[in-house]
Amino acid sequence: MPDIPVLGNYLHTTRQEGPVYSSSITIGTPAKGGEVKVYFDPADPVDAEKRIREAFRLRALARALAEGQEVHA
Repeated sequence: MPDIPVLGNYLHTTRQEGPVYSSSITIGTPAKGGEVKVYFDPADPVDAEKRIREAFRLRALARALAEGQEVHA
């Protein structure tokens, strides 16, 4: 016998994996060296600075690879 759906109210919940960042900053433009968008929590300025610095490092890596330069990590 097939299961009969239960009639009633259903509550849909969403679970967020990982941290949620409430702010972002966009630096640069796609046409002039690339755009960097960094998501961060303004309540944690030390982590925000690390994220910004890492984003710039990765942008420089991407630029070098796009220009055909050999990049050693």
